Order: sequence, then C-alpha cells, then structure tokens
Amino acid sequence: MATEAEINSQIGNATRELAPGTTWEYHMPGDGYYCLEWMDDPKLQPTEADTMAKATELAENPPDPLL
Repeated sequence: MATEAEINSQIGNATRELAPGTTWEYHMPGDGYYCLEWMDDPKLQPTEADTMAKATELAENPPDPLL
C-alpha cells in the first residue's frame, strides 16, 4: 500500500493522464489534489476522487525507471 507522500507525489502525473493537453500548475509542497491550480476550462478538470484514485494506482505500481 502506498503512503500518503507517495500518492501526493503522483498528483501531477495522474492529472496529466486524466486530462492530457490541459493547463495547470502544481504548487509544492504538495498536499494532494488541492495543490493544483487549474488554468483551463473547469469542465476538463478531473474530480478529486478520480485524481486521487489514479495517483494511488500510479504510486502502487510505479513505472520502470529505465523506460
């Protein structure tokens, strides 16, 4: 099971996967979903639940660092 820090570190990657081509900024230090500053059409913003689920998935199954 991923830690909260591991999940929070994947928020940006999750957002990129859920809303490709959109404009947003991630402000550090991160506190999860609420560190995202959305600068695009609000209709394109993934929900907190979707973003956190994707971030958890990415944290629990990190890609091979050699790829």
